[in-house]
Amino acid sequence: MKKFYTLFGLFIVFGIFMFVTSCNESTVEPDLYGSISGTVKASASNLPMEGVTITTNPGTTSVTTNSEGEFSIEKVLIGDYSVTATKEDYSSQSINIKVTESQNNSMSFILTVAPLDSKIPDDITYVSPADIEEDQSKLPTEVKLTWRNGETEKGDTLRFDVILYEGADDAEGTKIVSNILDTTYTVNNLKFETTYLWKVVARNKQLDEVEGKKWRFATEDFPTNPYLFVKDTLDSRDIYSWDLKENHLVQLTDGGGDELHPKIMPGQHSRIAYSAMNNGVFHIYTMDLKGKDVFKVTGDRPVVGNHNDGGGFVWSPTGDQLLYGYYNELIVINRDGTGWKKIANSPVNREFTQMDWTYQFNNHSEEKIVALAQGDKPYDNEIYLMDPDGSNMTLLVDNLEGTLSNPQFSFGGDKVIFSLDSLYEDDRGIQRDARIYSINIDGTGWTDLSGDDKTGNDLQAKFSETGEKIIFMNVSNSGTEKKTIWTMDPDGSNREQLIFNGEMPDWYNP
Repeated sequence: MKKFYTLFGLFIVFGIFMFVTSCNESTVEPDLYGSISGTVKASASNLPMEGVTITTNPGTTSVTTNSEGEFSIEKVLIGDYSVTATKEDYSSQSINIKVTESQNNSMSFILTVAPLDSKIPDDITYVSPADIEEDQSKLPTEVKLTWRNGETEKGDTLRFDVILYEGADDAEGTKIVSNILDTTYTVNNLKFETTYLWKVVARNKQLDEVEGKKWRFATEDFPTNPYLFVKDTLDSRDIYSWDLKENHLVQLTDGGGDELHPKIMPGQHSRIAYSAMNNGVFHIYTMDLKGKDVFKVTGDRPVVGNHNDGGGFVWSPTGDQLLYGYYNELIVINRDGTGWKKIANSPVNREFTQMDWTYQFNNHSEEKIVALAQGDKPYDNEIYLMDPDGSNMTLLVDNLEGTLSNPQFSFGGDKVIFSLDSLYEDDRGIQRDARIYSINIDGTGWTDLSGDDKTGNDLQAKFSETGEKIIFMNVSNSGTEKKTIWTMDPDGSNREQLIFNGEMPDWYNP
């Protein structure tokens, strides 16, 4: 029994010893910190250097020097560190230091200008896009160019130029960016259906250069853009087409002046008619859907008349002729500029300035013309219907209080839509509450399509080819805000803004 108690006591003593020992071994020592500070000066001038990057190894916090060349890194764990000061065009310098508890460890750097490189940069390798020989895919009109260049000498800083060539016949190319440090560059506003070549030139600080070879890529096919409109730029107004998709906005004209009132040719949709100023008056031109093959239709009889801003013309329903106003004459001309003839004279003291021509009148196959007869004042106007030869001219809308504009047939030709500002008349043509109305071809059934949600002025309305929507322009009363293009249902519901900074819209169903 005595032996048992003796052994039991030994076990207890041993257990207490192990417990105490275990507790001692698991004790966590607290982290101990110091700090690092210092200054950086230039060796040549002994002046403080601002913007020098200070790093440590092992890593702590990276800082830069202030205008006095000073830096400070707080709360640095005690231990041995290598502190490095670096700045472009200077040789970096490292200082070893031992950080001690609760002490500020101070140091001073003197940086010297880095020597010029003696090694020419390595050959440039291209990353993307892949060369056309390896990848036949077509790219959007915004392309990110990426390349790589090998090391030259330690601390070397390479700079790059990017040169772009528009096709193989472009011998000179265009330097689209110069002297950049990045190895990527995004080029935008490229042309559709075009094969581009590009190369990179790299140089070191000693201005040794190496040129990369030319790589090629192709852009996507020209988009089918059903929306045409005019956009106001800094010094001109130009015609654009768009399908409302990213990178598919296409500028079709760039004449340096105003190209206005784009109108798609019915049926084939292969040409766009528009007006542009020539020798102080508006003439009708046509172009293809890519803005090419420009042709001047009118000659010694331009588009002129009372308050005519060049929009007083329209395609015939078959697209083989154009109808327009020349002072008090209504003229038809072939689209190739030949065979013009007068079909009607305007009422006394008026001139036809805006018009439409339909092949479906009163929901059956019959051609008809609707035209605005404009007097001397902007608000002195009437709307007439007539046959395509100018006969059977009848008054549809009388000279009302306010300003009438832009009569257009509905799909089926049973109605005419137009804008009317019935609340305001101004000799300068300013409008305050222009609304879109529809009226039956017999003069009945007036309907306000703009409704109560409208602000500003609704103008330049026309139906889509299928009659499912009306497209129009809205502008504020002040005239200082950007014009916008909207659509709505034929009854005026479901107003929706499509385009910001746009006017004179036209559209077709491709």
